[in-house]
Amino acid sequence: MVLRKPYGFLIKHFRLIHLIITGILIYLSSYNREIYKFLNSCIDDAVNKYNALSYINYNIYIYIIISIILFFIIYWLLKYKDKPRNIYILSIVCYVFIGIYTLVLFSYFSGLPSNVLNQKVIRAYRDIMLMSLGLQYLLIIIMTIRGLGFDIKKFNFGKDIQELNLSSEDAEEIEVDVNIDTTNVMRSVRKRKRELGYFFNEYKIFILGILSIILVFIGFNSYKYLKKTFQVYNQNDIVGNTIPITVRNSYYDISDNKNYIIIKFDISKYGKQERLNVANMILSVNNKEYVANKNICNNFNNVGNCYKKQYITDKSNTYILVYEVDSLNSEKSYLLYKESYDNTFKIKLDLENYE
Repeated sequence: MVLRKPYGFLIKHFRLIHLIITGILIYLSSYNREIYKFLNSCIDDAVNKYNALSYINYNIYIYIIISIILFFIIYWLLKYKDKPRNIYILSIVCYVFIGIYTLVLFSYFSGLPSNVLNQKVIRAYRDIMLMSLGLQYLLIIIMTIRGLGFDIKKFNFGKDIQELNLSSEDAEEIEVDVNIDTTNVMRSVRKRKRELGYFFNEYKIFILGILSIILVFIGFNSYKYLKKTFQVYNQNDIVGNTIPITVRNSYYDISDNKNYIIIKFDISKYGKQERLNVANMILSVNNKEYVANKNICNNFNNVGNCYKKQYITDKSNTYILVYEVDSLNSEKSYLLYKESYDNTFKIKLDLENYE
């Protein structure tokens, strides 16, 4: 088997790699710029906090990790060629910090719609993001210059690729014997193990930083998933972020050999007026799900007003929804409020006799 050293490839594509890095950094800075503008809008008007969930995008970590990997590759190349590489160390540290800070921001945004806005806290987040943007713009300029082939230190348009001294050794082929010798394999494994130990000791700060981001990311999302999946709320608890609701009472009724459950709830919404999608208010009894039946709701209007596509405003209003069910079980009766595709709130119902 014949393999080729990667240095020649990396040197030949030195500019292209930097242009790819530049594109990723521009995307990240644009995303962070939108977050900065959102934080400013919340400072100007607290009503804007209800849009916080739309700024949470965990896919951004794909680009952060790719950028860190590319920075490390270029750092590795310049170390091999014994060239200045401090800017890449700074870049790795910068985007490790951005990854951690973004995770903290997402955690803050997830609770922002339902919490009281603290001006000191949100201004601190805004100011840190502004400093982060300044550093990001500086790195974009540097990577753009390198991608275009300029000499950053002298600004004399000397090409980095010439300074890297591409030689035939950087792309030479290496012949690999595919016949397996277990003794040599074990010797090679031990050698690689030692080299891996040396590598880890030399770059442990960066390795541990990247691993910390990954572990925090996985742990945080696992916690959120488990909390959403297994947390059960009670009546009179406020649930929801965009359109919060509170189940005040729930009743059961048996008439004409049919079973009914009536949900009485308060609802309000700050900001733009919207209608509630009653299909998101799912009743679960004995693990079977039901949707509200608007045709029978008026039969129970002595409990409250039926919800029939009224606009939800910042003023709290009380409505009822009625469900026809196959059977009754007060111990296994829940309301599932599916506010969005990734936000479902499970509310335990304390059924009372309608009569």
